[in-house]
Amino acid sequence: MTDKPNGKPATEQEQAVIVWIRLADDDSGSTEEREHFFKVEDEVLRAVENSGAGEYDGNEIGEGFFKLYTYGPSAERLWDIIVPVLKQFQIPSGSYVVKRYGRPGSKQDRIVLQPGSAQPS
Repeated sequence: MTDKPNGKPATEQEQAVIVWIRLADDDSGSTEEREHFFKVEDEVLRAVENSGAGEYDGNEIGEGFFKLYTYGPSAERLWDIIVPVLKQFQIPSGSYVVKRYGRPGSKQDRIVLQPGSAQPS
């Protein structure tokens, strides 16, 4: 059974931070919007990979969201690395982050991001 978008199985101790960025429509958003969020993705990837705290596993676009997937041994550490990156960008209303403390189905926290530059509420 695979638990990651890239088809790799998640380990028992693996935790996740998944960023759900709301798009302007319920499909895949506009080209300009996606280009903006690809810049967010590049910075999240760079920050996570350079930190040694885990791995950036890719994105998924559709159903009204641009999702960024990161995995590592600590969701809290990943969040501490990702939040400064999100604060640099304009993040729309309806966006949020899920910190998951294990495999899918494990305990998780949902953090709503305030519109504008990403600030957890």
